[in-house]
Amino acid sequence: MHRLFSTALLASLLAPAQNLEDAKELLRKVQSTAESTRNWRADVVERSQISGGGMNLQAEVRIKIAAQAPLKMSRKNSGADQTLLVCDGAKTFYSGDGHSYYRGEARVTPQCDFPLSKFYELDNNPATTSVVGRDHVQLSEGDRECVLVRATWKHATVNTVRTMCIDPFSALILRDVAESEDEKTGIRMVHTTAFTSYESNPTFPPDTFRFSVPSGAVEAKPPI
Repeated sequence: MHRLFSTALLASLLAPAQNLEDAKELLRKVQSTAESTRNWRADVVERSQISGGGMNLQAEVRIKIAAQAPLKMSRKNSGADQTLLVCDGAKTFYSGDGHSYYRGEARVTPQCDFPLSKFYELDNNPATTSVVGRDHVQLSEGDRECVLVRATWKHATVNTVRTMCIDPFSALILRDVAESEDEKTGIRMVHTTAFTSYESNPTFPPDTFRFSVPSGAVEAKPPI
């Protein structure tokens, strides 16, 4: 019975009568959920491509992220980016290359306060918003169906299209494809963010927000 109800609810979201206000309402729920989600963890894959003007650059970064209010956050990148940032509630530890690291104060480091809304970086007031279909995302905990919401922006000569695969029941963006093109330069950028696991209000192991100095790394002064 629960599955029949869920299927009916999803079908209602995707009915032909789906209009602009429905897409906006779903994004509003996403924003509200993301702002209130202050304790969460996820595994994410980010892929980027820049083309045009003789360029064709591609990169992939895998991210393990955990956040717990107040002022605890761990973000460990691997792949094209090896950045490590840990906030333990009082101090911040950052390493960008594995050869050096520096300490800071968590209370003055914006990244230490990291609700889900900061990760999404939702841009307000798109020029158009619409539901364009349905899809699914494979997470480690199982397959999740989602509604495809497309939003567009125009900033000077740059056109941006963002297609978000949103779980309508949890109001989570599980996959986000942002495509932008500059009419003046012809430069085109595609950035895809996809969750491979996600959990809200998890129980964190004691060492989640503990910084371990990379082998051979030396402490440096924070940048001004």
